[in-house]
Amino acid sequence: MVALILGGCATTGPAPGPAAGPGTAAFNPTDVAWLQLVVPMTANALVAARMAPDRASSTAVRAAASAVVAPSERLLKRLESARDRAGLPASDLHSGHRMPGMVTPADLTALRTDGGAEFDRRLIALLRAHAAQVVVLARGEQTSGADPETRALAGELSAEGARETALLPTVA
Repeated sequence: MVALILGGCATTGPAPGPAAGPGTAAFNPTDVAWLQLVVPMTANALVAARMAPDRASSTAVRAAASAVVAPSERLLKRLESARDRAGLPASDLHSGHRMPGMVTPADLTALRTDGGAEFDRRLIALLRAHAAQVVVLARGEQTSGADPETRALAGELSAEGARETALLPTVA
């Protein structure tokens, strides 16, 4: 009897995610994990990019960071909306984690204290790493996510990451 009860707990399919709003598909674990990661990644990269007008010493770095801000703001609003549709909390589950493409609170502190060429170098390195990683993460969401709107948003985020990679200077 115990084996039957425990055996009934095992599943081979994805675990159900939080229910979506009326008329939308359910979010699966890939959708949930993707949103929980890319929302804070995008928010923190946006904070970093917004520092450029006041801190960057290079005109090219200021221009590149400026070109990142508006699309990132637009995408962040959409990511937050998707997160809210999924019923996920606004808290950053990855705060303090060091992972590819994540601008951490320590990185933001360093940017606030860096000056001149060191600020430029650090900012560009962080923004390039972020752009490259969102492309990788978006590919996973597009392949394994269940929510059509979230998968489409991943495609847009991937395109933006590729655009940013192309426009950011390789060396500040």
